[in-house]
Amino acid sequence: MEPLEVTMRRILAPLLAALSAALLLVLAAPGAHADDPVPTPPPTPPTTTTPAPVEPYARYEPQTTCSPTAKPGAVAAQRWAVATYGGRAGGISRACGGSLSEHKEGRAFDWTLDARKVADRARAQRYLTALFATGPTGERAELARRMGVMYVIWNDRMYAAYRQFAPTAYVSSSCRGKPLTRCSATLRHRDHVHVSLSKAGGAGRTSWYVGRVARAR
Repeated sequence: MEPLEVTMRRILAPLLAALSAALLLVLAAPGAHADDPVPTPPPTPPTTTTPAPVEPYARYEPQTTCSPTAKPGAVAAQRWAVATYGGRAGGISRACGGSLSEHKEGRAFDWTLDARKVADRARAQRYLTALFATGPTGERAELARRMGVMYVIWNDRMYAAYRQFAPTAYVSSSCRGKPLTRCSATLRHRDHVHVSLSKAGGAGRTSWYVGRVARAR
C-alpha cells in the first residue's frame, strides 16, 4: 500500500493542471485584461422638440408713450436682416414729439437699401418673401408673425399684418396732394426699408426671439 501523501499527489496533480489550463484560457480571452478600456455606451438619440405655436397676425399698436431706447426685439430683427441679406443698419430710436412713430418707442427699425439699385431691390424682395412665406407648419407669413412684424414700408408699398401683409400703395402724409416725383426718397421709403414691430415683438417676447434677444443686447 502506497503512502497517503503519494496518493494525494496522484489525485490532485490532474486537478491542478486542469485549473491552470482554465486560468490561462480566461486570461487570454479578448477583453479580459484589467487595463482594457470600458466600452463607451452608444450615443443617446437626439430628442425632437415641437416648435412653439405661431403667433396671430400682429394687431395695430401705435405709439402711446415716449420710450425711444432701442428695444431688444428691434435690435435683433435689424441685425438679422443685415446679416442675412446685406445693406446697412439704419436708425431705431427717434426723439419724441410731433407725429406718432414706433421709432419713439424703440420698436421700429430702418434698414438702409436703395430702390434705384437692382441688387438692393433683390435684397428687399428676398426679405419680404421670407417674411410672408408659408412655414413648415402650414401657417401663412410664419416668420413675420413669429417676429411680431406689425407692418413694413418699402418703395411706395406698405405690407400690414392687419391686412394679412397684402401690399397696398403707401403715400406719406407729407406727400399727399403732390406728385410722388416731388416727394423725397426718404418719405417714399425708397432709400430704406421701415419695419415696425408689435409691443411683444419689440420686447423680444414672441417665438422668433428665443435664444436671440440676449445676443442682441
